[in-house]
Amino acid sequence: MFTGRREELKELKSRFETNRLEVVLVSGKRRIGKSQLIVEAQKSFPGIIISYECFRSSYETNLRMLEAEIRKVFGNDYLHFGSLFEVLSFLHEQAAKTKVLFVLDEYPYMREGEATDSEIKNALDRINALDATNPLKVVLCGSAIEVMNLLDESNKPLFGRFTSRIHVGPLTYLESASFYPNASLEDKIAYYCVMGGIPYYLKQVDDRLSFDENIVRLFFSSNPLLKTELEAQINNEVAKIEKAAFVLGIIKDKTISYSDILGVFNAAHPNKSIDYVLDRLKEIDAIEKVRIEQNNGRNKPYYQIKDNAMKFFFSYLNAPFGNRLLFSDMDYYRTFVEENLKKKYIPHMFEKVGLEFVAAMNRKNLLPDRLLDIYPFTINDKKTKKNYQFDVVGETKEGRINYECKFKDVPVAKTDAEKESRQAELANENFIKTVFISKTKILDPAVESFGLPDMFSDRLLG
Repeated sequence: MFTGRREELKELKSRFETNRLEVVLVSGKRRIGKSQLIVEAQKSFPGIIISYECFRSSYETNLRMLEAEIRKVFGNDYLHFGSLFEVLSFLHEQAAKTKVLFVLDEYPYMREGEATDSEIKNALDRINALDATNPLKVVLCGSAIEVMNLLDESNKPLFGRFTSRIHVGPLTYLESASFYPNASLEDKIAYYCVMGGIPYYLKQVDDRLSFDENIVRLFFSSNPLLKTELEAQINNEVAKIEKAAFVLGIIKDKTISYSDILGVFNAAHPNKSIDYVLDRLKEIDAIEKVRIEQNNGRNKPYYQIKDNAMKFFFSYLNAPFGNRLLFSDMDYYRTFVEENLKKKYIPHMFEKVGLEFVAAMNRKNLLPDRLLDIYPFTINDKKTKKNYQFDVVGETKEGRINYECKFKDVPVAKTDAEKESRQAELANENFIKTVFISKTKILDPAVESFGLPDMFSDRLLG
């Protein structure tokens, strides 16, 4: 099933339809759906398609496998290539007869440093010099974010050769919901909070089962598919960076300041540098630096784990809470995970979903107030020595709107709504109103609110 990716799909298709050489760089984390995006885009390609997925082996071994694929497509067992330069030169010649699309998936597995990049660069330059209108299409795709980002740096061989760069990110909560259409709206939110928008993870949900049954089956059973997948991802990417797993264990599901991370890190590793670890984790797309507006103008750097599933892993799977031999899988989950997950973790993650919802509504022009910006906001009141945290703040021409996200089993009471509104007023930071995003709408017409049905409204689709 293919869902979402409308802009990325449109961009790829438009590149495939031109009558000139196109070289597209497609990057994104493992299991994010890069290959499926390319497959979907090439369905309407009116020419010859050479698609080869590299595997962890030598350049020479991958070249021979690629050669075998080209022989099969062209029905010629005598074709032989000594380099990627020769492969691209041959495909350029064939593209003079009919359009040719060449997809080299997981390119970093075949790449042997800048020498391989230079082969591609020299071939592309030769093609451009010979025939600028040749309709050859080349796609380089890969999951190794750090390597893929390097390819187009100004001091690298392939700099300036890409006609388009597409970074494939997670699906939104709304797009993710299409993978479990029979789940309740509440469970759709919960699944997204745990798994994020990684298509491979979402495909594993069996919506004939309850939320609890799926979470136990996929993460806490004797053969937990998604726990094993996350461990493999950590071993392939994070484990290569010294102390990186320790830093991710500090961050978990929080949005945490640099100074707070540093305090915990230095207590355990006083002679190690944390800056290198944070920089490397950003390079591999594991964490992101978060902008949090502050009324005192001191915008300290904050960090958070980008992927919801990785947050879940370091919150609940990184170390056992108790002796697993004493519990069945479900009992272990009920005893050590369920209450915290449903009472704290998911309500906290719901704030991220609320921000996505508000942003989507604004893009569709469905909000009564047009937002110019959206961000978390922190107020340090020196007079009262209190801190005010506003997780989703929308900025309009008239002032700020506080979007209060509450994922509680009981509806937000009118008194609670009044309390939150007063807090925004007392902050004295140009808040013009408070809007609630919760499981159910607040019945009082004087209080502006959205419920889960609004968050999954058909108005947001399309």
